[in-house]
Amino acid sequence: MSGLWCGRGLVKAILPVVVWAGVAACAHELPPTIQVRETDVLVQNQTKAAWSGIEVWVNDHFRGVAPTLQPDQVLSVPLDALVAAYGQRFDRHRQAVFGVLVTARASDGQDVRLTWGKVRRR
Repeated sequence: MSGLWCGRGLVKAILPVVVWAGVAACAHELPPTIQVRETDVLVQNQTKAAWSGIEVWVNDHFRGVAPTLQPDQVLSVPLDALVAAYGQRFDRHRQAVFGVLVTARASDGQDVRLTWGKVRRR
């Protein structure tokens, strides 16, 4: 009889762990909002509002723009397309990405500001 009780106690102790593990496995985990890859930067709008006037700054000097980004849409910005103030292009073969700043205006009027890495631009 005591062996049966131990079995039930064991089941009661393990059941919450099994349920929690099942819920954790089924939970939908969002990717990072900004992802830096070898050839481009990906920006995902994970909000419910559309964004406009998107600016993507890499290493505080190189800029790329996009007119809009809808909810759940991903913007791919090629690193080679980024340009600094005097027309220099980002050379991904000679430079590493150390920081990304994304600014935009949401359709609800809120300012959007996302960062990745080390950003000095305010």
